[in-house]
Amino acid sequence: MTDANDTNYNDANFVCTDDQFNDDSEVSVEESGEGTTALATTVDNNEVVTEDHHQSISRLNQELLNQANAYHLAQQYKFNTDLYFYHLNQNWKNSEDFYKTIGRFNEEECKSLVFAHNMYLGNLSANIDLDKGAFKSILLSIFESQQYPIPYFHELMRFKINNQLPDSLLNWIKDDLRSALHIAYLVQGILYNKTMVGGNELVAHILNYLKYEIIHFNYIPLILPYYANHVDVNSYPLIGTIETVKSNYFRNRTDREIKWLKDDDSNQIEWAYNYLSSDKRDYLVLQNIFIPTSLEDKYNLILASLDVLSNVEYTYETYTQDININDSTIDLESIAEISYRAKIIENMKDAWNKFSASNKNEDLSEVKIYKKNQDQLDSIMKIRGTTATKVINQLVEDDYKKKFNKV
Repeated sequence: MTDANDTNYNDANFVCTDDQFNDDSEVSVEESGEGTTALATTVDNNEVVTEDHHQSISRLNQELLNQANAYHLAQQYKFNTDLYFYHLNQNWKNSEDFYKTIGRFNEEECKSLVFAHNMYLGNLSANIDLDKGAFKSILLSIFESQQYPIPYFHELMRFKINNQLPDSLLNWIKDDLRSALHIAYLVQGILYNKTMVGGNELVAHILNYLKYEIIHFNYIPLILPYYANHVDVNSYPLIGTIETVKSNYFRNRTDREIKWLKDDDSNQIEWAYNYLSSDKRDYLVLQNIFIPTSLEDKYNLILASLDVLSNVEYTYETYTQDININDSTIDLESIAEISYRAKIIENMKDAWNKFSASNKNEDLSEVKIYKKNQDQLDSIMKIRGTTATKVINQLVEDDYKKKFNKV
């Protein structure tokens, strides 16, 4: 009995100890109420511990997340800062290269962009009056005043291409006063308040006008001379009008019929200039607008005045007698087939031949001194202590050297 009880006791103790070791929360339902309370308390403590553990993990995760976000933002700020300074340095280098490029532009390129800038802002380029050599500094100051100079440069280049005539289309005028005078004749309506002295000034003005104000030239009404060899209007934008004018001019300008007029004969040129500008004829163009200052200027003005006369057959008779050749009752065979230009040149040549012939036949031994000049001749003779013949001959020699640049 005793052994049995001991055995049971030991077994019972073993079981209890084992159960407690494995799980303190497992208590027999046969335990007293105090045991039940202890069980509940143990469970509650475990739940609190578990909740605190989860909260600790959550706080740790949040802290790690915050640190990661802060690191990301710091890296983003660093990247943006580095990118900003990179672009800043790159823009500074681009700007430096840009101004170096502008510094290498020649005078004509700078002038072209300065005129483009003024036209872009709505200012007439004809009002710009700058000395040669000033355009580069003006252009640099224009770009320096811009917040974004490089994009503005590209904008000006586009404007220039669409609104300025290429230099290659102006070479026929650049070194040809006669051609420049023809253009001036066509646009004389806008030159009424201008006076240009000498060929160089007129050519420079016409070149500037065509290059920088070609849009104005394209839209003003042009009345071309009544030519025999007509050329249809060129429809290309920007260059169409000037190309049409050029073609019409060179196909119809005076050529062989004026070969007798020599550009190096001062007497002949002076005579022709006076002949065309006389009140009786008044054929000379651009009077009071262009003032010739040399023999070459006068020669080119004479040719330019003849160029604008009609070279169509019948025009002389119809102009001078107001004949309508489209009238069916008119007998065309009775009208001389000669153009207005050809008749004027023919009359001019005949008048010159008569004038030169009369000069050749003049008896120089019978040259007379006008009465009003006799006292002046006497004064010169007294000062020089010589005869009238020597005085007159000396005056002739002096005037010849002056007129023909003889040393």
